[in-house]
Amino acid sequence: MPKFFSGRSIYASGSGAVAELDETESFSRGYLLGVDGGGTKTHAVITDAESCVVGEGVSGASNPIRVSLDVAISHIESAIRDACAQAGIKPGEISSACIALAGINHPTHYHAMDEALRRALDTARLYLVADAHAALAGALDGRPGIIVIAGTGSIAMGMNPAGVIERSGGWGPTLGDEGSGYDIARRALRAVAASFDGRERQTVLTQRICDRLGIASAADLPGVIYRSDRESVEIAGLARLVTEAADEGDRVARDILAEAGCELAELAVSVIEKLELQSEPFRVACVGSVFNSGEHILKPLRESVSRIAPGAEIGSPIHPPAIGAVKLAIQFGQESSG
Repeated sequence: MPKFFSGRSIYASGSGAVAELDETESFSRGYLLGVDGGGTKTHAVITDAESCVVGEGVSGASNPIRVSLDVAISHIESAIRDACAQAGIKPGEISSACIALAGINHPTHYHAMDEALRRALDTARLYLVADAHAALAGALDGRPGIIVIAGTGSIAMGMNPAGVIERSGGWGPTLGDEGSGYDIARRALRAVAASFDGRERQTVLTQRICDRLGIASAADLPGVIYRSDRESVEIAGLARLVTEAADEGDRVARDILAEAGCELAELAVSVIEKLELQSEPFRVACVGSVFNSGEHILKPLRESVSRIAPGAEIGSPIHPPAIGAVKLAIQFGQESSG
């Protein structure tokens, strides 16, 4: 079971950003790489031997379920290349790397990605983990608690004081992803179709979605939604329109986001019960673009979680997932060198 350590200070993204982890526990040989890849983007971070961020890179999606394996590898390479360029180093100078990706929970997907990464990357120590593990390492900074990830997809994961880790969700768009950006967008599309039929109330989502998709009316939706090249990440991008409509008071949009918040709460509650944290004080860290919807999502999530775990505190992650991946790269590097 991973023994996540606690960093001492801060991480701030952007130009000139510095993340200073606990130097006494850092892997002292060369540069470290952490990569967080999901259904929308890939974020790479490189730190030096003093645990300061010296390079960052961002590229497209690297979830192999949502894009092809080749595209995922290409985006990972691109993010790492940009991070190396900013750091002024070559990939071969990276002493330990942790690549954290969505879509690799099944052994078939994991092994295919692991083999492809080892062919593509020139790194001495390379470790592949699910994105939720890196998010957990960063968001809670080694402390017991829960993370709820809601971006293009959704998953919850947590750790109790004994170090036991459990998860719920992460099944992908066909089997699950409740409360995710994709799920919110799918609910919005259904609401627009039902409104067009006269089965549901009118909503400003109809005009907003038609404008975004470049169609004249809801009657044209099947032609663009069922296109063979339409990716789920494109559909998930419509979730932002739901937030905009909810902010303006649209009842349909608000109901969709409230339902999503309840779905995410169910993921969290499932993990809380597995870890028997109901009577413990702990943090629930919310990670991912869906939480940009603010209280539309957070209020129902908070209310549902507090009913079963009154000591739970809903909040932001302490560190982003890419820093969590660096923490794992340090841990795994230390273990393999010891």
